[in-house]
Amino acid sequence: MNVVTRPGRPPDVVIQPAPGRERMPFLKTVDDGRVSVIPFDAQQLVINGVLDAKLFDVGTPARKVIIRYTGDRAFKSAKVTANLWQEINPHAPNQTGSLPGIAKISPDRILKPLDHESVAQIKAQKAWQRGQTAKGVKVAVLDTGVDAGHPDLQGRIKATRNFTDEGSTADEHGHGTHVAGIIAGSGPEPGTAPDAELLIGKVCGPHFCEESAVIAGMRWAAEQGAKVVNLSLGGEATDGTDELSQELNALSAKHNMLFVVAAGNVGRAESVASPAAADAALAVASVTKDNQLSYFSSRGPRLDGAVKPEISAPGHAIAAARARGTSMGYPLSDRHTLASGTSMAAPHVTGAAAILAGQHPDWSPARLKAALTTTADPVDAPVFEQGTGVVNLDRATKTQLIAEPATLKLGTGTVTYRNDSARPIRLSLSLPSTVEADRTTVDVPARGTATATFKATRPGAGDVIIARDRDHVLRTAVSTWQKTEATAQIKVQSIDRAGSQNGTGGYGFLIAMANHTTKKLYAGGIGNGRPLQGEIPQGRYTVYSWVPSPIDGRPPWEPSQTVVSKDVTVGPDGAEVTLDARPGRRVEATVNGRKGTGLIGTSLGTANGSAFASQGDEVYAVPGSAEGMIYTAVQFVRNVPGSSTCGGDESPCAIAVSEENAVTATFPDVGDADLATSTAMITAPEGTGEWITFAEHPLSTPPPGDSAEPVRFPGKHTTYHHSTGHIEWWAAQVLDQAVVQARTWRGYANGRGYEEKWGNGVRGPSVTSTTHHRNGDLITADLALVSDYTPSHYGTAGDAGVEGTTELRRNGKLVDGTAHADGGVFQVPPGRARYRLEARTATIRTAWEFESEHGTGPLPLTAVRFGDRDGGTIPFRLDKTATAGRTRKLTVDVSYDDGRTWQQGSYVLFGERGVLLKVKPGPVSLKTRVTDVYGNSGEQSIIRALT
Repeated sequence: MNVVTRPGRPPDVVIQPAPGRERMPFLKTVDDGRVSVIPFDAQQLVINGVLDAKLFDVGTPARKVIIRYTGDRAFKSAKVTANLWQEINPHAPNQTGSLPGIAKISPDRILKPLDHESVAQIKAQKAWQRGQTAKGVKVAVLDTGVDAGHPDLQGRIKATRNFTDEGSTADEHGHGTHVAGIIAGSGPEPGTAPDAELLIGKVCGPHFCEESAVIAGMRWAAEQGAKVVNLSLGGEATDGTDELSQELNALSAKHNMLFVVAAGNVGRAESVASPAAADAALAVASVTKDNQLSYFSSRGPRLDGAVKPEISAPGHAIAAARARGTSMGYPLSDRHTLASGTSMAAPHVTGAAAILAGQHPDWSPARLKAALTTTADPVDAPVFEQGTGVVNLDRATKTQLIAEPATLKLGTGTVTYRNDSARPIRLSLSLPSTVEADRTTVDVPARGTATATFKATRPGAGDVIIARDRDHVLRTAVSTWQKTEATAQIKVQSIDRAGSQNGTGGYGFLIAMANHTTKKLYAGGIGNGRPLQGEIPQGRYTVYSWVPSPIDGRPPWEPSQTVVSKDVTVGPDGAEVTLDARPGRRVEATVNGRKGTGLIGTSLGTANGSAFASQGDEVYAVPGSAEGMIYTAVQFVRNVPGSSTCGGDESPCAIAVSEENAVTATFPDVGDADLATSTAMITAPEGTGEWITFAEHPLSTPPPGDSAEPVRFPGKHTTYHHSTGHIEWWAAQVLDQAVVQARTWRGYANGRGYEEKWGNGVRGPSVTSTTHHRNGDLITADLALVSDYTPSHYGTAGDAGVEGTTELRRNGKLVDGTAHADGGVFQVPPGRARYRLEARTATIRTAWEFESEHGTGPLPLTAVRFGDRDGGTIPFRLDKTATAGRTRKLTVDVSYDDGRTWQQGSYVLFGERGVLLKVKPGPVSLKTRVTDVYGNSGEQSIIRALT
């Protein structure tokens, strides 16, 4: 399977079935940016919950799986090998609904590391000045290991243990070293708890963390006597009842230790990750240096409505220790790097908790948690995004009054106010409009406690209960969130082409239900005689599926598939739907009235890109309504007898149809002359690779694409297209599984011929083929530094395997950077300022300067794209985004000694095109600077642009 990434879009796939599985249907799902591909023989096990659907996520393929057995809580971790599936399921590829002795198989990879001003931001120095430095407090860091020789960590590390397959506790990624430095580092970037004792548990490899290793590391931390545990890692959002969260709760209660956990980097509501979702965990959100909530920080509430995250801390562009030989974040020096994420916010809170634990060694985890949350400083964000606010270590270490628990779920419960001072305190209560209390004031005796009971009066969101007197302000986060949408039962049945109901032939398959209002996809399954039954929000839906039917003479794992859709209103009384495949018509392309070979891909989804798609070799469709949906079908046809275009095996004819609000049954019959001919004249690089093609409606998700191979570079490759409806095409030149150049989506007129040059000219920056914009206070740049000369082509340094960096500066000060040259997303203050966006590789350097303030629109960028040398001249064009102004000044310099010396070049310019004159033979480097009439500028240099 080829997985192809595109800027700003979910990955696309080219499915290449394994030997013996060529006619096995596959189902592709795209929902909220996640793409999975599930083979037909696994679908019933997914429906029955035996196989975790995340096993088929193409963006993060599993390296290991956790096999949980029936009858007890035993489990083992197993590597994914070529024969593992056959060992687990000896009857494969027959469908089955259960696996003997196995309760569930899930990826052992559901977690990942969640990628000095900050110390001042949480007021840590004031605690230090009072001698509170966490001396003697054991803090466990469960992460990617550590660079034990880092000077910032000398004398801090008391024990290490490896729980991965990596062979040692050495940090090959850099994440763990950075986190440890934030907690207890010394040197120019001091940690929050400078005298804490670090217990380093390596539970993550360079790219991911296996759940089994995380559990083992948590248990080890408990055995070592850790008082606080930092988990800057996370998996999927849950309601806190998942197994990892339950393990955390049990260990916290048994061993009296506080787990501080990164909330996650998803950046949307109801996305707080496990194990931060655990009741006992202190889930940490991230804020910027000016106390904006970080755009990437996962928001709450927890899936069941509880307050998560509970507190915030600096997590944006944090400077801390860099592990030797690693490039995580944006390296500032050999020993320090800049990184962002809730991973960086959590260790600030971990250090604060360690200082509190050193000050109050008898305090329980719940009390430590409450002391931090009730004394936090609120920022301008909802409670479900920030918790109670940014940790204030000065106030937390001085307070003699706290409120437990840290949060109230569903607005109801009792809060205990604890007074450790020698005088009684009277607190006044300030309540959200959705909560009532049994009193308005609380009298807390000296060195005693008092309680108040609260009750939600109506549904709401997240808020705070404030208890205050002249000297104290205590904030308790409260949720009155309830699901307010009405739900009802839906029942979905199916009839296959042979008349069997609900998979009575012994198979199961997935059903999609698309809500017309929210565009949200719901999924369930029909399996072995059982209809789909369940509860979904009331509303208008399109219910659809690819109903499998047996084919005479074929094994059961090679069925036909019939696309069936029904529009239905789910009202208070629910709804029943029958997906009947019997009226289906064969979906199969013909050329000159003749059939060829080639799998058929179909996609049906909402206008926001969420879709189910399938690929199979015998496909039918039932014509019918699909309100608000977009249907796409494509066949990449080969081996058509007598065809002058599609007669071979290497170059397919791509025939596609799209339909809005309906499913159509057939392709048109086309002739050779009806096909658009697209010929790529490929000049570079040298090698044998692939040509990948996708067909897509611009608002939807494409069916699986096709790969033509072998394609020789340099050389000529011709693709044939035919479109019915609104179809656009995307193509990429691939060598050694890396995208060398890609072309943005475009349409082709049937019957016309097209020719494009690929790999021509200088590989350099382009700006119009990818997106660069400001949205509010987020600046996004998708940079393409190795693009050829053809408009609409782009090449990114990352795809080409070229290393580099990107950084953004505001009024000369570094905002943030990335350890690659493909751009990034940068959060900035709202006020107007001068920005400099710079990216560089070993041979290419480019920088743009512009003014920007809070708002929405494209960035005003200009690049210069150079063509091939023509004698003593080189053509060029100015590549401009929509907001770049007319050119006021342009200089072009040349170098014949690889950039050691430069001389001004002469050129002529005609509008946005020009020609560089009097270029000497041999290698030439090029440097340009362009300024527009609005004062925006761009500069670039390309060493050995042409040889």
